[in-house]
Amino acid sequence: MPSNDSPHLARLRETIRSLDSALVAFSGGVDSALLLRVAHDELGKKAFALTALSPSLAAGEREEAVRFAAGLGVRHFLVDSAEMEIP
Repeated sequence: MPSNDSPHLARLRETIRSLDSALVAFSGGVDSALLLRVAHDELGKKAFALTALSPSLAAGEREEAVRFAAGLGVRHFLVDSAEMEIP
């Protein structure tokens, strides 16, 4: 079946497929959501998401990130970053 992927997306898929597993730094934004989706499509249960929690991440953005990852069926780690405490 022919692919409708752009050459860039096809290259991304090929690169991710070559990995044993992937942990995507997932902010919940468009870029990391695309990367997480492609990683999940290509690696299935071997694709994971990690979202850093801090005061700079709005509660609504956190909730949307959690919903998106759950909707894909991706295991999603939420970790406190405490970056505001770093001098």
